[in-house]
Parts: sequence; structure tokens; C-alpha cells
Amino acid sequence: MNSHHRLRKNPAALLLSAAFCWSLPAAALEGNEPEQPQSLTDKICFGRPRAQCEVELDVPAACAADGSGTDPSCPIVFFLHGSGGTNTWYPKTSGVHDANMIGVYPQGEGGWNTGPKDTNLCAWDDFECDTDPDEGDFIASIIDEIRALGGTGNVYAYGNSNGAALAHRLASNGGTRLPIKGIIVSVTQLLASPERSGPGSLNYNQPSSTRGTPPVSILSILGDADPVIPYKGGSAGVFGGDQAFQLMSALDSMSYWASHNGCTGKYLSSQHSTNMGDGAATKYDYTPGCPNGIYVEHYAIHGGQHNAGGAEVDGAKIDVLGFVAKVEGETPSPPSSSLPTPTPPTSGCDNDPSWSGKFSLVHTCDYVALNPETRCSFKNHEGVTANDACPGACNTSCSTPPASLSPVASPPVDTSSPVASPSPTCVRCDDLPTPWMVFNGKTCDGSEWLISDKCVVDQNWVTNGYCRSSCYTAGRGYVNEVCCPPPTPPSSCTDCSDDATPSMENNAKTCATSSIESNCYKNDWWRSNNYCQQSCYFAGYGYEGIVCCA
Repeated sequence: MNSHHRLRKNPAALLLSAAFCWSLPAAALEGNEPEQPQSLTDKICFGRPRAQCEVELDVPAACAADGSGTDPSCPIVFFLHGSGGTNTWYPKTSGVHDANMIGVYPQGEGGWNTGPKDTNLCAWDDFECDTDPDEGDFIASIIDEIRALGGTGNVYAYGNSNGAALAHRLASNGGTRLPIKGIIVSVTQLLASPERSGPGSLNYNQPSSTRGTPPVSILSILGDADPVIPYKGGSAGVFGGDQAFQLMSALDSMSYWASHNGCTGKYLSSQHSTNMGDGAATKYDYTPGCPNGIYVEHYAIHGGQHNAGGAEVDGAKIDVLGFVAKVEGETPSPPSSSLPTPTPPTSGCDNDPSWSGKFSLVHTCDYVALNPETRCSFKNHEGVTANDACPGACNTSCSTPPASLSPVASPPVDTSSPVASPSPTCVRCDDLPTPWMVFNGKTCDGSEWLISDKCVVDQNWVTNGYCRSSCYTAGRGYVNEVCCPPPTPPSSCTDCSDDATPSMENNAKTCATSSIESNCYKNDWWRSNNYCQQSCYFAGYGYEGIVCCA
């Protein structure tokens, strides 16, 4: 054990502090504007041995618990930076306002205390130490504060490198204080040893059902040529030569999580393209053998190094919030007997008019009916699924056709003959992505979970006209706008090229990962060279007279 003197808390000071806190009026979770997060620093950091301590809370208006929001049960996502990193960029890049999720951006002490650190005063096995950062208690205290403010949603953690090590540890200590529902981790796997390290009681390095660790969904991405964190496990330089710290191999780590989650351990593998390493990636999906609502997925970037967390797979970066939305949408959650239940339908095929999904009041049974295959699994605040509350939309034996979503629904398409020319009342709709989509390599037609929650009900999207074509196709088009159908039938389509501009090639970009909305048919030089022909067409900016085959 390290013999350094350790600071001890003053009981009288603690009582005085507690009495002061109890005298304060109860606060409520308030919304804030994008890129203007709130500070929890004073409430969380006071009295902790953390020189760099900072905590930012980013709450979309819809998630406020002060009576102004529609859903205080929005998912809560911690964004954990790597060693030597900062929380500076998360307010600009997290995307929580687009997704209606609550972002939490804590600052670590030059990183997170998940292994040997030169700045620690105590040995890693001195669990009573109170001079070194106790990461488990730190994060648990932030969750406690958000709960006290009225935030009731499930908790997730996303981390890169050292931040991913902390995400693994938080999930491994899951329970009442750390109710972690899922983690998204890049370029770090579980430790094989030691069993515990660092201060406090929330310091176990592997999950354990005997300790009561609940199942945790996990999305992981690692490079199999990483010189910093070996894909095959073992010792690593980040541990400063301390051989007590040994990593599992990446696949052993995934198998460990799968086994803990009650999965069979079998996985489906599939091959994909990537923009890093050797240009190839393998996905290992354990989910088919897992209990309903548990997702266990891993991407191996072949030849990828320690920056593999930013790799694009099949032209898109790993969708952190999309994974959270997937876990939220299909996790079973039976209604509590203490909560109200929906009004029973008057007949076997009548929808419950009071039901709406927990993420938006516009997610009514009529909305579910527009895409029942996906939306019948939606739940309301009480955990009642659309499948139960909306039989007219979800029960195939009900013959009543579903109602369309107000105010604008897509017009019926006559499939008996090709459309020779668009209706004079329709307009050519583009598919302008949001800034968050552009930053993360996403497109409107590939972001169904955003389309289902934004479009006509989000004033920022309405003002900027984001994803007009995709919103219209999904039955969520903007008011008084009818998008024109394709002008020619598929039988006369062209096998379009997707040639990048010289500038894209010089910067290792492709048409699919570049911002093209201000060019395509609007740019004479692009038109004369047919740059990005396919991407322009499917983004709604196609060249005159060219219909690209799907």
C-alpha cells in the first residue's frame, strides 16, 4: 500500500454542507439552447480532489422537467474524452439536440483514473484512498443530481480510448448508483486483471452477476493493428509497465459481455468496407443470441490503429446516438402498477386516442400506422407499446385503413403507369442534411430515427428546410409542400457514376462523405464533369435528364 498521507473529510463540515443543501429550494431540469450547456461544476466538483473538474449538462427543450418540456425521460448520454483530451467540443458535436437526448460532458484529470497514473498519490490497490479521483462516485453523483432535477431517462456512456475504459468500468459497476443501460466504446476493451483498481467501491473492472451488475448493451469498434491498445490483449504501454494490468483480447471482451448479458455467445459475422487501415472491416453481431432488447455488436477495423474509433464503415461513422435510440426503441419495459394505464379501446380494432410515444406527443397511433413494421414497438411513458394501444395500426386482422398524419401526408402514387410529368402543384424537394449529419457522415435517407422524431414538429428543421424529401416520403413533410415524384420510370434509369472532384481526392474524401448540397446541378463546373452523379441524384440534387438506378 502507498504510505502517502491522505486527506480526511471533516464530519462537521459535511454536516454544515448538507444542512445548507437541504435549505435550498428544489430545482427542476431546465432546457438550454444548442451549444450553450448548463454547468453542474459547483454542485459536483466541490470538495473533490480534482484540479480540472468540470461538468456540463446539455438539455434540449423537449427534455426539460420544469413543465416546459414534453419528455423528461429522454435518454441521458455521458460523453467521455480520452487521455489528455477535453470536453470542449462535445456541445458542438454531440448531436443531442437533434436526437432529443440529454448530454453530459464531464472533464477528467488529464484523463480518467482507470489504471496506474503518475499523478496518483495512492497505490492502485488502496481502495480507501481519498486523494485520487474516484471516477465511479464522480459519475454516480452526476446521475444523482440529474435525477434530483427530474431527469428520469436511461443512462448511457460513450467513450474513446481512456474514455472507453471508463465506460467499461461504469457498466461493470452497474446497479442502483450507476444505472448504465448501454455503452458505446472505441479502441479499448475490458481489463482481464486486476479485479479492482482505484479508490472507492465502484471500482470493479469486469461485470459480475453475483454483484448484481445488470445486462448492458454494447457497441464496440477497435483497430486490429492498434499499437497503443493491443487488439489481442495483454499488457500495454499505457499501464506504465505494471504487469498487474492486462487487457482481454477484443473478442474475449465481447464474449465476456455477451455471456454476462445472458447471450448464447454465438455471433454472426459480416464483411464491410472502411476508410481506414486495409479498407476492410468485420462486424461481429452477438445480438441474435441475446435476450430481447440487448444488443452486443463489435466492429474490427482491419489494419486500423488507435484512431479507428473515427472510422467510417460502409461510408458512415458509427452512429452513437442511433445505437442509443435502437436500444431505447426495443427494450422491453412493462408498465408499473402505480402508473395509469391507457383507456381501453371501444372495440378490438379501435386505437387508443390518448396514447403517444414517449419521445414525442406527435407519435400517436396515426403516426404508428404510417410505418407499423418499425413503430409498433414504440412505448409511451408507462411502457405501454403501440402494439397494444394501437390495434388499428398494428393488428393485421383489422381491416380499417390507418389514418394519415396531419398536417401533410405523402400523396398516393399510381403504380399502374409511369408518371410522365410532375403535378404543377408539386416542388422539387432536396434532402439537405443537418450540420450534425454532415459532421458525422450521415444522410437524411439513412437517419430514419431522426426523421421519425423531427421534420415538421421541429422548428429548427422547419426554418432550415432540413431533409425535405425524406420527411415528405415518411409522411412528415413540411406544411403546404408537396414533393414531386421522380419524373421518369425506373425502366429508363442510368447506371450513374460517383466520381469525386479533384479537391475531394486530394483530401481523401468521397462524394458520400462530402457536403454536396451547394453544388451538383447548381454548379456549372460540376454539371460539365458530372461529378458525384449518383450521390447528387439520391440527395435530391440530380442532373437534368438523368435518373440513377437504385
